[in-house]
Amino acid sequence: MKNYGLPYKGSKNQIVKKIIDLFPQKENFYDLFCGGCAVTHGAMLSGKFETFTANDISDYPSVFLEAIAGKFGNEKRWISREDFYRLKDSEPYIRYCWSFGNSGDNYLYSKEVEPWKKALHYARVFGDLSLMEQFGIKTDGTGADIKRNMDEYKKKYIIWYCSTVLHSSLDVLELQKNLTERIEHNSDELRSYLLEGLKRANKRPCDVDRFLGTNGMAGHYFSRSQWEFPTREVYEKLQGFLYLPRNYNEIYGLQELLQSLQSLQSLESLERLERLQSLQSLESLERLERLQSLQSLEVLRGDYREVKIKSDSLIYCDIPYKGTSGYAGGFNHSEFYKWCGMQKELVIISEYVMPEGFVCVAEFSKRQLLSSGAGKKIKEKLFIPEHQLDLWQQTKPRSYKQLEFNFG
Repeated sequence: MKNYGLPYKGSKNQIVKKIIDLFPQKENFYDLFCGGCAVTHGAMLSGKFETFTANDISDYPSVFLEAIAGKFGNEKRWISREDFYRLKDSEPYIRYCWSFGNSGDNYLYSKEVEPWKKALHYARVFGDLSLMEQFGIKTDGTGADIKRNMDEYKKKYIIWYCSTVLHSSLDVLELQKNLTERIEHNSDELRSYLLEGLKRANKRPCDVDRFLGTNGMAGHYFSRSQWEFPTREVYEKLQGFLYLPRNYNEIYGLQELLQSLQSLQSLESLERLERLQSLQSLESLERLERLQSLQSLEVLRGDYREVKIKSDSLIYCDIPYKGTSGYAGGFNHSEFYKWCGMQKELVIISEYVMPEGFVCVAEFSKRQLLSSGAGKKIKEKLFIPEHQLDLWQQTKPRSYKQLEFNFG
């Protein structure tokens, strides 16, 4: 599958070609909620438009422009968790290409898998196998070799991680047996320890709440429902309020090890390097520089209502889905619907459902890539304002297959 635009949570990459095929030919193309600019990218390759405007409230459009100009052509750095949180606010490339789900918020990898992904990065990007050798693994770093030897490599990596990162001298392979039961048993012991500390200090959970200022959340430390152990910071604070004589590492170290083991056991797709997938997306954008003049592309950062629309234009709007987050300060759908009703140039909207006054002109199936519904097929629809139905009929592509419009 061709990569369109930048890596982006909610990207239309899977269905860009289908969307673009439905666009009529116009002089100007506006992508007012461009996100990772996948649809802008597809429009630039389509030959249907002369000028392009990509707008978003984030700085994604400027990163898109920089990628086309080849700014990231030699980008090979490994970005650690510490690098990410230190640099993400100053380097948009790091914020988006090295974040989980390309959301810009959290680091791409869990702490348990980060050393493995670093070793894989060094092997494939730099041709350096030394980090793999530290795990006791002899590999050429290819996906085929890692898939073929997955169980062996995973076992060696888990042993290395527990001894080197967690500094545990315990028998890891023995601990892995009946791991879920061990975690539950150890959780019960930790909860009993906290309850004993509460009792010996002659305190109640509500007293702990007042002491910590946690508004009822401290109850999770003492009840079976949604039980959790305090963080290091909270535990050390509680040592001055309850009878908790053991230091944090001593009391919680085994549980931390068991939980890390559980995460390590569930690791899958060890042969994948998500960073390289992001790089492929950036490389595909560089080819635009050879195909078209960058002067035909305008990038903006601001409110969609402030973009000046020229005549003979197509306006594409991939608005935030109703009931979801993702738009700074929230998104007023009612205001958007009113705005659509005032537009003279054709507006095409991506959504799952729209209110009365809008007509569905196409629908596609796509797979969810994130969240609990990953892999499930969903219906993506394209709508136009009802007052533009005649305009759509006049300008729609000849290949367009008519849908039955239902106004009831």
